[in-house]
Amino acid sequence: MNLVIDIGNTQAKIALFKERELAEKATCSLFELHSFVEVLFAKYEIQKSILSAVANYSPTIIRLLESQGSVIIFDEFTAIPIKNLYKSPKSLGRDRLANAIGAAHFFKNEDVLSVDMGTCIKFDLVTKNGQYVGGSISPGLNMRFKSLNTFTDKLPLLNLTDNPNLVGTETDTSIQSGVQWGIKKEIEGVIAEYGRQYSQLKVVLTGGDHIYFAEAFKNSIFARPNLTLEGLNEVLIFNE
Repeated sequence: MNLVIDIGNTQAKIALFKERELAEKATCSLFELHSFVEVLFAKYEIQKSILSAVANYSPTIIRLLESQGSVIIFDEFTAIPIKNLYKSPKSLGRDRLANAIGAAHFFKNEDVLSVDMGTCIKFDLVTKNGQYVGGSISPGLNMRFKSLNTFTDKLPLLNLTDNPNLVGTETDTSIQSGVQWGIKKEIEGVIAEYGRQYSQLKVVLTGGDHIYFAEAFKNSIFARPNLTLEGLNEVLIFNE
């Protein structure tokens, strides 16, 4: 079994793979991570692990992983199955690179764009030659709602609504229209621009908020909810 751990700012995503087959997935707080992993080691035979993090974590988790087998701490020096052409690899989010690796695995020898809809909306391109060239970052769904409330005196803090009208008829529906239609049209527009440069472009949609928008896009866009974890598992397999 392969153990994959993706540590975010407040939570950790954990997955177990039998080669490339996802066997189990869970989310826990950073406080619970050590004990959660101990339970997995007691339950499964885990030969190797990979840990990716965008936030600080306790070094005790590394010692625990090392006590059970080989461990990769995913960083800019880790060997990967694609070529990273990003000009500042140290500052590149590990999740962005993992998404690119996962997308390249599912669409070998094709130009592929991953679109991660989480805290931020992240676009990342891998060419058919296996080269990661970069992408873009913009505010995500909740960040847009919060910014309207935080940086104004009177606009309320709202949440996503189903099928917002394009034309808002009062403040709440105007905000929901602006945020949700804005995201939809941003993603459509960016994908279209990439498509003009890469005529056979494949697009993979992932991230916690992708479920709210997946049906709005064309059938040529593929949803992979676990793309980041799958990409990290590909790094683990590549380093065997």
